[in-house]
Amino acid sequence: MQLTGNQVHRNQFDIGEQRQTTSFRTTDGEKRVVVVLLGIGILSLLIATFFDKNVTQAVMNQNSIFGNIFQNYADQGAQVVAFVSAEVIAWYIWRCINDQGIRYMMTGAALLLAFNQLLSLLQDALSYTFSMLNNLSKGIPMGVANNTAAVQNYPEILRWLLAFVFMIILSALFANWFSKISDADVNYLIVVAVVGIATVFVAQLMIGDMKALWGRFRPYEMTTVSGQAMSEFTPWYHMNGINGHNSFPSGHTMSGWLFLYLALFVPRHNIATQKKMVIFGLAMGILTAMSRVRIGAHWLSDVTVSSILVGLLIFAASRLIGAHFVENTELQS
Repeated sequence: MQLTGNQVHRNQFDIGEQRQTTSFRTTDGEKRVVVVLLGIGILSLLIATFFDKNVTQAVMNQNSIFGNIFQNYADQGAQVVAFVSAEVIAWYIWRCINDQGIRYMMTGAALLLAFNQLLSLLQDALSYTFSMLNNLSKGIPMGVANNTAAVQNYPEILRWLLAFVFMIILSALFANWFSKISDADVNYLIVVAVVGIATVFVAQLMIGDMKALWGRFRPYEMTTVSGQAMSEFTPWYHMNGINGHNSFPSGHTMSGWLFLYLALFVPRHNIATQKKMVIFGLAMGILTAMSRVRIGAHWLSDVTVSSILVGLLIFAASRLIGAHFVENTELQS
């Protein structure tokens, strides 16, 4: 087996045709952004500590179009990052390994991982969509059945057909992209892909374990046991133990914020696209969090804690990679 291309050097990037060696550090601007966002998160959590029920009672609407759109189609951030990471790994192997047998075997394995992520993504999106359509046909609030775990309520052939079509198109685009970018970009992207898979794994493990341990009832699960409205409500800092309820923290919000990680896949010389992807990622994180409170699937504290934890995780991942979300404009070739 022979590897081609340049060796990966931490904190060393090729920008265009120039070789620049940088000592990576967090910029003052990044520190200010982190402090501001963290401050907003802490303020939101403080408000939620005293007014979680009030916020939900004021905004909850399971017929909200905004809430349903983000419920149906913003829960796939983890799968999207994993899919992109698998595609990058696949075409890195194809480009860098000369041994034909090993190259075909390893590239195929990575593409199978990417295909599996597409199937998972479509299961989520289709189950939510068909639940919403079923609710509409019965004249009940759109978001009612969507608030449970994804179930198979759609034609399975539809999911596989869409997965095959998307896989062929997207894999062709990734292959074409990798045939044109520099060795430096390829070496950078493989690091982002590996860290991306680790980031998704840690985020899902962290949020999933906390959900089980906290055992918090969701807003739409509130009843009037003993004649008291919202009698099952517990504050966010109270752990109920494993009881089958999993409101805290928000998994949808986790996936919404993971879209921000996609900005790190943009080659370091493409400043304009980096900015667009950062704006997209921030918008997905914030709007997904808001939508979960609006539809009554989560309390304000649920989405706030998820935002803080996953936001810090993605920021830590960028430090590990040695990449700014938006590089300094003077590095642009």
